[in-house]
Amino acid sequence: MTPNKMLEQAKAAPEKRGLEAYLETIWELRRKGNSYREIAEFLNERGLATDHTAVYRLMMVNNPLLDYRDGCVILGDVEYESRKGRPLRPFSAGLFIAIKKNLQIIPLKNAAPMAAIWCEAHFELNAPPNYAWLHQLCKYLHIDWNPDLPCDLQSNFGLELKFEGNLMAMVCQTFNLETMMRDVGTSVKEATHFFEQDKERFSRREKMLSEQRSEILKNVVINPGESKDDISEECLEWNRKHAQELTKQFNSIPMP
Repeated sequence: MTPNKMLEQAKAAPEKRGLEAYLETIWELRRKGNSYREIAEFLNERGLATDHTAVYRLMMVNNPLLDYRDGCVILGDVEYESRKGRPLRPFSAGLFIAIKKNLQIIPLKNAAPMAAIWCEAHFELNAPPNYAWLHQLCKYLHIDWNPDLPCDLQSNFGLELKFEGNLMAMVCQTFNLETMMRDVGTSVKEATHFFEQDKERFSRREKMLSEQRSEILKNVVINPGESKDDISEECLEWNRKHAQELTKQFNSIPMP
């Protein structure tokens, strides 16, 4: 058979669907809390031959960090805050927020010669707020939490708070400026105090670490006499060393 003839037959052959074609299905099942084994069983029941190891490997390859849901995640040994569309950062960063200083009142266009009814006041914060902190702030200010607009908080009392980095903008009616400043300032302190006194946070972190160890153990072979804790720690230690190697590689690559 000539090479051209064989190429024609190859082009005419039906295209096989690999596991990658079902990646969205796998992500949806994973989002709902299914284990890799449960996902493999789901696919097997619907005619796709695979196993939990293949599903796990696919997820590791197609696992961009920004695909994590909003909230707290454990990567390696570090607890991160995951925010859709934003880089990860340590979860504790932004939990202990304070107003560093009052900045300015923004001049409003077309206000003269009449006094403005509304004003926008800017404040500098000590750090960009964590989403969990913003959620807690809403509770103290009696604002309905909207996870789709976490940095734009609007109350039913003529108050709006907007956050961008270390900046907090407060929009309110001018005659109510002093009252709103007092309410917001008190609520900022109370939200931070809540996390300073949060004794359940460490137990939640331990639970996530336990779940992480369970996920690791689902995908490794444990020989007789081996300890699950030792195997889990070996996997994490391998990950740490790999991260160190990547860091060296990262530091050696010159920017164009």
